Amino acid sequence: MKRQFLFVLLISALVAPGLPVAQDEFPPEPNPEEEPEKKKGSLLPRPEEDVKTALWVSKLGAARPEALTTRDGVLLHLVMSPDGERFYYFREVAKSDGKDGKPADESFVLFTVGPDRAETKVADTGADTTPPLFLGDGRILFMSRAYDLNDDGQINELDDATLLVSNRDGGNLRNVATLAPGETPVAVWRGDRDVLVSTPGDEDANGWIVSLNLVRGDRERVVRGFNVELVLDDGRLLIERQQSKPAPPPQGRRWNQPATEDEAVEPPLPTLLDHSEHIIFDPSDGSESALYSPSRRSRIVVHAEGSWFGHQEPDNEGNTRPRMNFWGQESRSSASSEILIVDDPQHHDVRATSARYDYLTLGWISERGLLFVEEGNLGSRLMLFDHALKAHRLADFDLNARGFVASRDGLTIGWLAVEDTDKNGYLQPWKDHSRLFYLRIE
Repeated sequence: MKRQFLFVLLISALVAPGLPVAQDEFPPEPNPEEEPEKKKGSLLPRPEEDVKTALWVSKLGAARPEALTTRDGVLLHLVMSPDGERFYYFREVAKSDGKDGKPADESFVLFTVGPDRAETKVADTGADTTPPLFLGDGRILFMSRAYDLNDDGQINELDDATLLVSNRDGGNLRNVATLAPGETPVAVWRGDRDVLVSTPGDEDANGWIVSLNLVRGDRERVVRGFNVELVLDDGRLLIERQQSKPAPPPQGRRWNQPATEDEAVEPPLPTLLDHSEHIIFDPSDGSESALYSPSRRSRIVVHAEGSWFGHQEPDNEGNTRPRMNFWGQESRSSASSEILIVDDPQHHDVRATSARYDYLTLGWISERGLLFVEEGNLGSRLMLFDHALKAHRLADFDLNARGFVASRDGLTIGWLAVEDTDKNGYLQPWKDHSRLFYLRIE
């Protein structure tokens, strides 16, 4: 009787006037009918088939890879011009062994090659291999680090770099500005008048995105962030900002126990090993809107038809088979990447046609869909997701194909065919010789 009386008394207290009801502390369950509708331009599944794209794929001829004329050697950091007409890469031309008592130095040269001729030298870049950026008028931006400015006896990333602009063949070379160690050009902006530079943070991984005028050399702080992923046609920026991990609970206190003011722990500062949040920044009013904040590493590389596309690490637990992911770090999942599709902050999805493959988003083919590469243990395949998210197979590649790049329209694909020149049983693009191939989708 005493237990029953206490139970009734407890229930009466919970519902007594002036006291909050326990369930009111939790928000109501969302009503699915009230969720925003998915945009019609989304690549998320539609009920109808994409007949036009299927017909276009069926009429495509067999893709015939073509080799470009390059001399033997290691090709580093392959990039393609937006129009798909030229490729750029670095070669190591000198390396001291340090036997003379001086630290070992590396020296690189930026080269270019196109379907019309053999490779040509663009410029010496010293200790720098930052991929070039492309201006709309046919010029390129790149860095050179050729002087020991900090007097430590070695030319490396700790020295200041010179930002250079030239024609695509290296002609009309001129200096633009001096960049401090850690500063990296990431995108051209404002009608090619400015270049956006990522600067290192003072205490954490997030520094400032700075706008550098290519004529006057003026600097202007734009937004706090780690990187600029995309520059949109209307001038807005999609930026990456590293997220800090949650603060650990005070030592000796359980997770479900609140901390006192004296025991509160500040969250750690974000590092390069943390995950990124993707934010749309509008420079006209300084506003920010969160687009996607995953709990794992992700990258957005394409914006088309109102949606955003990229790739990310999968959220698979329980599989402990080690494997390298597409950031060069060990992954514990059965696949190291999957296709990411984001419509808006409320709608996002991932796609991986098979857990046995890795996925790399390449680009967008207008009115057709998303171009991506499916990489497996026996080779790679060029694939296309149409508007109904049906996968179409466009071309096959051998196991030695590495470093895929695509033109802006997605119709030209380039890659490196890596040879095991040191005969150690591994294909290492930064160590083994490579040949450059491309194909055009017609």
